[in-house]
Amino acid sequence: MKINPVLRNESKLTVRTPRFTVMLLIYVAVLSVGALIFYNSYSSEIYASGINMQGSITLYIIMAVIQAVLLMFIVPSLTATSICSEREKQTLDILLSTRLSPLQIILGKLSASSLKVIMLVVCTIPLYAICGLIGGVKLSNILALVGYFIVCTIFVGSLGVLVSSYSKTSKAATALTYGLVLFIFIGTLIIAYVLLFLKTFRGGYMGNTIQFSPIIYLSPAVGFFTLLSNQVGFGDMMYMSSQSGIYHHSEYISVVIQLVLSTVFILLAARKLNPLNEKKMSRKKKVKANKKVKE
Repeated sequence: MKINPVLRNESKLTVRTPRFTVMLLIYVAVLSVGALIFYNSYSSEIYASGINMQGSITLYIIMAVIQAVLLMFIVPSLTATSICSEREKQTLDILLSTRLSPLQIILGKLSASSLKVIMLVVCTIPLYAICGLIGGVKLSNILALVGYFIVCTIFVGSLGVLVSSYSKTSKAATALTYGLVLFIFIGTLIIAYVLLFLKTFRGGYMGNTIQFSPIIYLSPAVGFFTLLSNQVGFGDMMYMSSQSGIYHHSEYISVVIQLVLSTVFILLAARKLNPLNEKKMSRKKKVKANKKVKE
């Protein structure tokens, strides 16, 4: 099986530097300390009042939310500088002069960055297994959650690579990527709630007629909380969601939207990275400038 040369090179560099190892250690340690503290308090309650399945479910939810927040801050920092770093080191032209197509370069950069995060996610599976040993959480729930995290990683990573291909500096690309991620995850929710409020204010609330705008499905947070609700059960939340028009299995809608947008972002990044397109644009600008001069 032929491995993407960019992916192979980035993987070798990652293994040789201690930065990723330290990040992996800190990431797992943060979740492990929280899980051990909760497990110790839970063990003392077992001796006093017996096994309570709700405790493992609470631990599962807390770890999932913490991991989702950590990933939202880690992924942009790894992907937003993938192309900018090559441009700043003046090695991008050398990379483009190889036999690799712009699409292969983008896929290699995205795969290298995403694999780092996927390793972080996979390393936390034993912590979730504690919840499965206690009871209340199935192995299929853990695997589904890990799969959703991987899809979100690819989605945010493709966005970071797209921004990196258009930005000239790493700082600007990182800041812009964080801003776009916050807008997609939180800003779309705020817009959906504002539109719902305006509908309620203008037309009055008539039973089940007022529903959220479909823009709410753009936020992966909706699919994440729906996934947790279907796995461990949030009765009040599911009732409010159904009354507001949110689909009961919106995690599937979220996964499809993220995969489609990821494909679009990758293709746009590859198109921007293609030097032939830049030459065409420069020629068009020169032609327009000459026409203006003649006029």
